[in-house]
Amino acid sequence: MYQLDNEKFGKFLCELRKEKSFTQKQLAEKLFVSDKTVSKWERGASIPNVVLLIPIAEVLGVTVTELLKGERIDTKKDMDAGEVEHLVVSSLDLSVRDMIKRRKRIWIISYLICLLIVLAEFILFTLSSMTSELLRDSLITSGVMLIFAAWLCFFAKELPAYYDGNKINFVSQGIFRIHMAGLSFNNANWIHVLNVFRVVSLGVAILTPAFCYACFLIGGKALWIELRTYAVWVTVFMTLAITYYVGKKYE
Repeated sequence: MYQLDNEKFGKFLCELRKEKSFTQKQLAEKLFVSDKTVSKWERGASIPNVVLLIPIAEVLGVTVTELLKGERIDTKKDMDAGEVEHLVVSSLDLSVRDMIKRRKRIWIISYLICLLIVLAEFILFTLSSMTSELLRDSLITSGVMLIFAAWLCFFAKELPAYYDGNKINFVSQGIFRIHMAGLSFNNANWIHVLNVFRVVSLGVAILTPAFCYACFLIGGKALWIELRTYAVWVTVFMTLAITYYVGKKYE
């Protein structure tokens, strides 16, 4: 069975482009992408999204099958239907994996930005008149949320294939455990559920110090003690509600 080869695809794409006397920038303009994207394709660093395969083939004067196979195909020789199907499936699979990698990179950058914001907050609040007890409370909350967010942004994985064929409402990955009655997890909704947890954990990490400081300025330590429990329960219930909504929507 044929295996899609990124490097072979890239070399073939480069050869076809040069045959047409296109620069990377000219090809990119015809496909409405950047020249850096074309460069990545030709180096085998990634492959085009599935929706771009037909436009690329038309611009370069080859078939989609030849493009995926990375070589010219003798028109007198018919390819096996199974081989064509495998080429298309391989292309889809690699496109999805590239998309997942890009999304993960975005979340890693988001985490690092949030980490810097939280550090800046604590430096500012340490220099302010905020009491050490309030500072400790917000530091503990933000620290726990950042640890949780770190796992979600750096280490969370796709679910095993058997989740897609069965109704399973429990997920266990590393330090992460979740069980939600009435909601079945699968790879269609898992990415969205993870995004909810990422946004909530990073949001709480950033907003807790600011909320604590605002309480301190308005009503002092007493106001913080009075409101923090309510804030926790509101956050928990909102997170559960949004998770159920998103999970059911993409289930």
